[in-house]
Amino acid sequence: MNSNVSPIYRKYRPATVRKLFIVANATLWGWFALKFFLTPERHLLQVAVGALALIGIVAALAVFRSDLSFIAHAPEGQIDEFLLNQRNRAYLHTMRYVSGMLALSMICGVFGFPQHADVTAGVLRNFIFVLFITTLISPAGFLALSTEELPEE
Repeated sequence: MNSNVSPIYRKYRPATVRKLFIVANATLWGWFALKFFLTPERHLLQVAVGALALIGIVAALAVFRSDLSFIAHAPEGQIDEFLLNQRNRAYLHTMRYVSGMLALSMICGVFGFPQHADVTAGVLRNFIFVLFITTLISPAGFLALSTEELPEE
């Protein structure tokens, strides 16, 4: 990787980015799903759902600030041919992820949501928020999933 990396990016091991990516996805989508079960009398669940959102956003920010995120979003002139090919593969996986999530949402729209779930503008806004955040971190996450750990020298 080029040494002109902005100081805003942090050097994390691929395994660390991989774990953060999985945590961010699991907690953000968990937050979205659990919001369907919130009621005013379930205070503990409200706190847990809020904590999931906070954990997911913090993990997503850490992935977004990783050096793999620099590779995922760098201009072509700042990375070599090998990293460019890896980045293109990560973008292909990201496109498949987004297409799959949109297809799943369309299938849910056609066949219906669970009985008690009302799809309101707020639900749609939450879905778009989670999809947006996870799409931003997906290229770096997919790079981390495909990157092998290099032994320490």
